[in-house]
Order: sequence, then structure tokens, then C-alpha cells
Amino acid sequence: MPDVLQEFSFVDRGRTFQCRVAASRVTGPDPWWWFEVSTEQHQRHAPFRADPDDTYDVVQQRMVAYYDNLLERRAAPVVKKWSRPAPQAAATSDEGSDVIEMDAETEEVVAEIEGEIAELPAEDEEATAA
Repeated sequence: MPDVLQEFSFVDRGRTFQCRVAASRVTGPDPWWWFEVSTEQHQRHAPFRADPDDTYDVVQQRMVAYYDNLLERRAAPVVKKWSRPAPQAAATSDEGSDVIEMDAETEEVVAEIEGEIAELPAEDEEATAA
């Protein structure tokens, strides 16, 4: 197996990539392509499994593509995965107006609720009654 590509380095846009095939402690004896890049200290990446048919050009292209994508993801704004979306503004009939037209049934319900609220004792009255 001496013809199988095992280790090499290359420079891409001023970044030096050190690439080698090694097993992962997590996945067992399967060989993975690992690389370190000169723009990061103490950081190794193992983006894909090694294949006996890997060529220098193919591995180099995949390493650069993986690392460029990683940098894009790091630069992207953080998206909260479990947050609710912002409420949508209500549609209005007049542009720029904050007034929402209600139908007759909705107006009745709102009037009923406002009447019930008006009948509730004020906070000061509750404190003196207690």
C-alpha cells in the first residue's frame, strides 16, 4: 500500500494545510483525512473518510471547500433554533394607519369585555376592603 496517499501539505490563499490520514478515537480504526490549517492554533479537523483511490487534487479540493464552508458558517449570524418567530404586523386598510377595522361581532365582544373590566373593583378599593 505504499502508493496510497497518506500525508501531504499545500498552500491555498496564504493558508498552509497539513493533511494526513489517521484513525479516529471516536469512530474506531477507519481511516479519516485530518488536517490542520495555519490560520488556527491547536485545531484539527476530520471532514471525511480516507479512500484508497484518493488523489492529491481531490483531497486538496475537498479540504479547501470544507474549510471555506466552515469559515462561512462561523461568520454567519447565530440563529436561535427554539425561539418563536416575531409577530407579524396586522394588515390595515389604510397604509401607515395603526387602526384595525373590526366587524360588528368583534366590536360587540370588545365592548362586552371593556364593560366587564369597568365593573371590576379598583386596586385601591380591594386594599381598603381587606
